Amino acid sequence: MDLFKFSDDIQSAYEQLPHALAIYQLIDNRIFARVLSDGYCETFGFDSREQAYKALEKDVFYNIHPQDVSLIETEAYRSLENRDTYDIIYRSRTAGMKIDAEFKVMHAIGKHVDLENGVHLIYIWYTEAGDQVTKKIMDLQESVTSLLSNMPAMTFSKDLTTRKYIACNQAFADYAHKETPEGVVGLTDFEIFDETTAQHFVEDDKKALLMNKPYIFYEDVPDAAGNPRRFQTTKLKFMDATGKTCLLGLCQDVTDAMVIKEEYNKKLENAQNRANIDALTGIRNKTAYVEFEAKLNKTINDKGWAQFAITIFDVNNLKTINDTLGHQAGDEYICEACKIICTKFKHSPVFRIGGDEFIAISQGADYENIDELLNYFAECNMEATKTGGIVIACGMARYNNEGNVSAVFKAADEKMYENKEYLKKLE
Repeated sequence: MDLFKFSDDIQSAYEQLPHALAIYQLIDNRIFARVLSDGYCETFGFDSREQAYKALEKDVFYNIHPQDVSLIETEAYRSLENRDTYDIIYRSRTAGMKIDAEFKVMHAIGKHVDLENGVHLIYIWYTEAGDQVTKKIMDLQESVTSLLSNMPAMTFSKDLTTRKYIACNQAFADYAHKETPEGVVGLTDFEIFDETTAQHFVEDDKKALLMNKPYIFYEDVPDAAGNPRRFQTTKLKFMDATGKTCLLGLCQDVTDAMVIKEEYNKKLENAQNRANIDALTGIRNKTAYVEFEAKLNKTINDKGWAQFAITIFDVNNLKTINDTLGHQAGDEYICEACKIICTKFKHSPVFRIGGDEFIAISQGADYENIDELLNYFAECNMEATKTGGIVIACGMARYNNEGNVSAVFKAADEKMYENKEYLKKLE
């Protein structure tokens, strides 16, 4: 679409107005200055209209504070979409082409006008805000900027209509791999992050929009460079002074903290495992048995019944081996006996609760085949008493509504000692 041009008479009439008026044309989301009045040139410190047109042709936002550009764009698209009045207060230089000129606060009110052939114009009137208003706004902005800058968490706000970032602090700019917050403002998530990450943020925004309270959650997402990060994020919707729905976000990077926590939990788990493992055989020890017994008692109390069997093993002749062959031979004897027990009771937790004493608690498959397993030990023991092999006395008892595990343990222990005495007579 070509740039619109008023007739010479109308163009001249507009340009000679003493009021600060500018008429812009919107083409493919780009803004072009079509009319700049004498009052506009005076208000913004231009020496001539030619100078003003040239400056805005190069950059229509050239004299606006960088932090306010996205606000202006957001308000422009909001008012365009809703066919509503354009109304915004922002900071602008008022000294023409002098880049180092002081910023002052301006009030801009505009209206959208559609002409034939799809021409869309925006009429905007400008006035300078008073000194008191300027001071209040600047003081407020400095306070907010200071607050954002000193917050350890990443902070940002978005326009939920355009999905563009309105503001952010340096911590969020660093996460987005931008040098300054100004590098983030005016961009969408899709212009900063990869598509998957950006879509993830958009979906979270939608969830926050549906809630009437802060939306707090943990998330694992990469930064703009693709590095994995973990955040505790809070998102909260709010309405700004113009009635726009916006989003405030606070993201605390907890990546390092979670790594430390995971390492601590892993070390704690390893320490707990070591505390429950028998150093000689590598199976569970008496401490682990006590914990297992407590869990089993809880099951009995909660459900009123449980199906399990306890088998107690005692390795015969350990003292004789220690006295004649030494403790290293005795340790090897215990380990070999442990291997035999664990191989047969492969579906049961096995515990070493004393020097030569082991316990197996059988449920499931081992429970169903418990008699067959005991017959195996009986046959092996008969052969070992003749050949000098490892003799492992054992006794088993099933739970039969005794009300606790210790009663079953006692019954199994008595049977084990009976078996032990019987085997000694055979040796």
